[in-house]
Amino acid sequence: MSKIRGVLDSMNNKTNYILIFGTALLAFFIGRATLSPFFKNSFKTLKPKVISEIDGKEMVLIPAGEFFMGTDKVDNDNTHRKIGTVKPLYLDQQPKRKIFLDNYYIDKYEVTNKEYKRFLDETQFYETPGNWEDGQYLKELADMPVTHVTWYEAFTYAVWAGKRLPTEAQWEKAARGTDGRNYPWGEEYDKSFANMGVDGARKIMPVNAYPKDVSSYGVWGLAGNAMEWTLNWYQAYPGSSYKYKRFGKRFKVIRGNGFQKAGHYFLEAYGYVFFRTEAEPDDYFENVGFRCVTPFIKTN
Repeated sequence: MSKIRGVLDSMNNKTNYILIFGTALLAFFIGRATLSPFFKNSFKTLKPKVISEIDGKEMVLIPAGEFFMGTDKVDNDNTHRKIGTVKPLYLDQQPKRKIFLDNYYIDKYEVTNKEYKRFLDETQFYETPGNWEDGQYLKELADMPVTHVTWYEAFTYAVWAGKRLPTEAQWEKAARGTDGRNYPWGEEYDKSFANMGVDGARKIMPVNAYPKDVSSYGVWGLAGNAMEWTLNWYQAYPGSSYKYKRFGKRFKVIRGNGFQKAGHYFLEAYGYVFFRTEAEPDDYFENVGFRCVTPFIKTN
């Protein structure tokens, strides 16, 4: 019986994924059809900020150029063994390297429950976040990051909005700037600056609740509140010699640090903007949300 149930669950998952990507394609065409000439032309002028016509979100320009991604930090004390985690600190974030990215826009704030509801209403998408009740979010959650959504659901929203989920590199540059800083605001940690780990509110907060958790480009909430899905599969960086059984095309990368109620996320290593973790794309969590970017905008 358990084998039969496993096969049925697998078939249901595949059916769900087909429905999700079918909805994503429909959302894509709806989004493209309603994308105004103003929004398209704003890319050509490269204004510092634009408003997305479809989801109404303010987006911030990340100018073309190089930045440092990853780290060369090492954990000589094997801290992961002391706290009972399997993965050594920093190794999946190495080597530190310089990368060039073209211009792109990124959402100033994470997608909120109110904004996600608009997407659901316009597309008739059949899945609602796991913490909603009877297809509705609690009133007090309106301006807080939407969480309890899978990678597939975040991906579908992005396509509907005429955007996509950020790559790891896009996310990290938006958070880190070009000077290789440890936090969006600079080098030093201050527990009052962001809703991070167990130092913060230990619950989700409005997207504009922490005015110090802002990067040099003016992007909010990259250090804390909700962690964020990215486009990438969890794989080793180019030039890395680190081997890890979870590398491959099973897990998606999650970036940033979110609020935590307990656990080992108090470690300094988990607060750096180059920190990365991973999860299966059909999982969802109370402290993982997302934001979107535009495709790359060529400079020539």
